[in-house]
This record gives sequence, structure tokens and C-alpha cells, in this order.
Amino acid sequence: MKYRCQICDREIDEFVALAHIKAEEYLLDLILRDHPEWKEDEKTCRKCVEYYRRLVKETEI
Repeated sequence: MKYRCQICDREIDEFVALAHIKAEEYLLDLILRDHPEWKEDEKTCRKCVEYYRRLVKETEI
């Protein structure tokens, strides 16, 4: 079974769903730490999200 992630808009297999959700939650926590004025229900700049994804991947956080 697959579902579409509301954050990254990718189709995620149910087998990795929990890991994916936790990674996305961590990503949002990083953004909020640096930008507390941002609200999750607002649009997010794709460039910013990619920056934080790269940061997580490169530092293996």
C-alpha cells in the first residue's frame, strides 16, 4: 500500500512510512528552530525545504 506525503508530495510505501514521517517531522523541527515565525499551515519555499533536507543528509542527523 502507498500514500502521498503531505509535506514532500512523494508516494511513500507503507513499509517505510514511519521512518519517512519521522524524518519529515525532524526536518520541520529544524526549520522552526531557525525560523520560529514560520507556521506549518503556511506555504514553504521549496528551496528552503531542500536546503534543510541536504543539511540532514550531509550531517547524517
